Amino acid sequence: MQDPNPFLGSLLIGLGALGLLAGIVLLRFPAALRKGLEAFPRSKIPGWLLTAIGVFWVSWVIRHAALGPFDVVKPLIPVLALVAYAAIVWFLDELLAPRALGGLLLLLANPMLNGVRWTDSAWRFAVVLIAYAWVIAGCVLMLHPWAFRRMVEKFMASPGAVRAAGWGKLLAGAVLAAAGLWLLR
Repeated sequence: MQDPNPFLGSLLIGLGALGLLAGIVLLRFPAALRKGLEAFPRSKIPGWLLTAIGVFWVSWVIRHAALGPFDVVKPLIPVLALVAYAAIVWFLDELLAPRALGGLLLLLANPMLNGVRWTDSAWRFAVVLIAYAWVIAGCVLMLHPWAFRRMVEKFMASPGAVRAAGWGKLLAGAVLAAAGLWLLR
């Protein structure tokens, strides 16, 4: 049965494009990518930027949620978001970038899962698997941010491992993009 929900097809195309881009970067710039990934955990600017995105996203969700008796707090949400951002940047500055990346992975999984929840297509399971992999990775990065460097060292240990990861990403991205195009036809 063809899926009447175009969200699944668009999401698969987006995830496929992300996989294709990651594969191209892995194959084309392995040394620069490894150097950047090794520096990422202690990088201030990416940590601040990812934290700002995460705090804005959470404050937007809270601002538009039904809070019942706590609806009186809604006008304070922008101020509380700024205070939370300042506190996070000030007190969690150590390995902030992987923590913030983990938080964004957790936030991204929710709309993906909500978008494919009632879709009648077997391809929704690909999105569900990716979303739950992001949830697990997000939890690991938020609780153990030093695991980011260990993963980089393990999966990018040799040029052969980087090439294998690049080809795997290219193949997975092509399959997801093709499935998305097939669903949108």
